[in-house]
Amino acid sequence: MCTDPAFNSAAICVGATDSARLHAYYSELPIKLDLKSVSAPGGAGGLNGCDGDVWSTVPVGTGSDTCAGGSYDAYAGTSMATPHVAGVAALLYGQGRPMAEVESAILGTARDPLLGLVGVWTPLYGYGIVDAAAAVAY
Repeated sequence: MCTDPAFNSAAICVGATDSARLHAYYSELPIKLDLKSVSAPGGAGGLNGCDGDVWSTVPVGTGSDTCAGGSYDAYAGTSMATPHVAGVAALLYGQGRPMAEVESAILGTARDPLLGLVGVWTPLYGYGIVDAAAAVAY
């Protein structure tokens, strides 16, 4: 279940998926009473090595030697999934859409990876994995 702050606010709750687009083992389920929830890539939690996680820039020289070192590293978590949804929201706001339309586009275009359905809520994925291209065209 989503926890605060997403559970008790107007925010969209975000669950994480792994590199195979399956619900990530470490992620809470995107369950929320108002059903405002989606999923996004969050990485495999180290199960598939560095490339199974989400690559991120880090301060110069702080990247782990295990993955790439230098200015990049691989991470997993809902903290890596949430920026995918925030990025889609930024694209939609950039189109001049009001908040209600941004929310509708994100929730209304997310796709369940198991069933391929759009607009159907499930406890495993919320409305599905966020789809930037579909949301911008919505």
